[in-house]
Amino acid sequence: MPTFKPYDPSADKPSANVDPAKIARVAIFPPIGIARVGDSGTQLDGKADEAHPEIEYFYGPEVPGLDEHPFGSFRDSQGRIKRQAARFRVYAYDDQGKVLGEINNAHGYSLTWKVHVANKKAAYFLSRGRLGQVNTDLRNPDVDPVDNASGDPFDLSLESRKRLIIDPGPQVIGGQKGTAPVPLDGKFQGSAREPRPVRLGELRTDDHGRLVFLGGSGHSHSVQVDDNPQFIKQPDIISEFDSVDYYDNMCDGWVEVSVEHPGRPQLAAQIPKPHRATVISAPPKFAWGIESPTSLYDILENIYNKQVKYEEHAGTDFYKDIWPVVSGTYKLSWVNEKAFQGHGPAGFGNFWPQEPQLSSTEIQYKALREHIFGRLREPDYRNKDQAHVIFMPRLSGDRGDALEPGVVPHEVSIQRFAALTALQYERFRDWKDGKFTKGAPFTKKAIEEYDLQEQPIMLTRAILEQSIGDPLYPGIEVYWIAKLAETFDTAVKGIQPPFRVNHDKVLPGFLSRGLSLPWQSDFSQCNTFWWPSARPDDVAVPTMTPWNQSKPNEVRKPAIPTIVADLTQIPRRSWTEGLRVTPDDVSSAFFPGCTDMVRMWTGLGFVVRNDSGPPSLPIWIETERNLHRGYRYAPPPEQTLKLT
Repeated sequence: MPTFKPYDPSADKPSANVDPAKIARVAIFPPIGIARVGDSGTQLDGKADEAHPEIEYFYGPEVPGLDEHPFGSFRDSQGRIKRQAARFRVYAYDDQGKVLGEINNAHGYSLTWKVHVANKKAAYFLSRGRLGQVNTDLRNPDVDPVDNASGDPFDLSLESRKRLIIDPGPQVIGGQKGTAPVPLDGKFQGSAREPRPVRLGELRTDDHGRLVFLGGSGHSHSVQVDDNPQFIKQPDIISEFDSVDYYDNMCDGWVEVSVEHPGRPQLAAQIPKPHRATVISAPPKFAWGIESPTSLYDILENIYNKQVKYEEHAGTDFYKDIWPVVSGTYKLSWVNEKAFQGHGPAGFGNFWPQEPQLSSTEIQYKALREHIFGRLREPDYRNKDQAHVIFMPRLSGDRGDALEPGVVPHEVSIQRFAALTALQYERFRDWKDGKFTKGAPFTKKAIEEYDLQEQPIMLTRAILEQSIGDPLYPGIEVYWIAKLAETFDTAVKGIQPPFRVNHDKVLPGFLSRGLSLPWQSDFSQCNTFWWPSARPDDVAVPTMTPWNQSKPNEVRKPAIPTIVADLTQIPRRSWTEGLRVTPDDVSSAFFPGCTDMVRMWTGLGFVVRNDSGPPSLPIWIETERNLHRGYRYAPPPEQTLKLT
């Protein structure tokens, strides 16, 4: 049995004792949970490290607005990457739709969880953007071929490609304390003679019976290694996003729960079956506390607003709707050189110190609000004249790379540039016009500190605000299927927020099957204008305080300037320094950066907030990097051994 216990912000928080007789329905929250892979407890082949088998992990965010990471190091006792666990709770509602409280085994409730996840990347179509032509060309076309595939993201005909699908099937775990982990084991065969076992993760429960989902190791492999002794390491990547015979252990699927209580033996039969929740296993987030201008939370709120007029709150709230985007430009300056030029400590667009002015409705600040609003790109590709990097966000769109001026002689498509959602844009318009309330910053550290009626909303927001919602080309946590209204069940009633994936149409593995195969290829290729909030581009690497000869055991710390102007002098380095760079001409089928990312991703650094600089400005610096800088990094000897 595992002995590791993660930091738990809810550990000492009491919960309400819900009367089972008053329960009219129950719901799982968050509706979409995101786990993140890590190699803690495993070897390069994905198998358990017999000498150090304990998987160390931390819980994903459960309250919004967390810039700091409260769980300590991102690496375990062996220097491997901890996994981010997705934790699911059950809330009870009365017949008026009021939240009665969270229910778990602390007050006699028994929770039984059922989870079905899968990885179907290798069985999907070749990668294409949402706005490109319909594509019916298959990945791994010589294995379990399919005739007359439609190219539709909900195509069921690809389910017959069994040798390319990793599917553990539905797995059940009880919520009793001390329950053994349930492995999520499947197989992948590809073109090999025999299938290879693959673990997508495992199910656990915490001390109160909540579901804890752990993703896989994150290592990607090719079945060619098993069949060809000549390969002493994973073969070179020769495709941008569609490597033949490769598999990774990302996954997605649904989560169900059944609830029992001795005081109401027929509880499960007397209330509606709870809506399924969704779990996604994704790459690590290497930039903590730095968000994308548009997250999956924004995408879902926009979809539900269009379909059923849902909004989290009435009107525009500065600290919920505006400040995360505006302050986010400064945060991004610590992981991206382009953002640093305009929004860094000395940039004209550094809005962090202007929080008092930006949060005020007073007329003297109207010009500042109008200036910022005027730089926002209109949503839904309305204005083709904004196909330029002077508009914000300065990120690529769903049709491909954002292009710098002068790169191409012809007109650039507006679809190559990201934009806020329509709902985000209209809230910024209200803010520009002074039609907003100030609200209050997010300061709570545990979900129990919120009012009961707010807790489901905050759990939902907390995990999704850390994700990438735009662009999705192909994406980090999910691909562009997440922008389609039919992906979601918009008929959900009685719970807030109503976000639920339509799992009658979206089968396990469907949300991730259009992502890069393996995931490291996208992590290598999509830089600069893509998702610096997940994979940094350029990072601050401060020099360390000098070694004190009189105190040889004293820990050296980063030397952080305390004057704002000096922050620009902190050395900046490429986050992937030490890995090769893939040429821009991808037609050459030569992707050395992707190959190196497959082999060396576990050594990359994490970017975290540091408050030891000027009082007025937090900074984000790289920490816990295990790769050397300044020269081509050689893999350790065990990385060149044939996998068995």
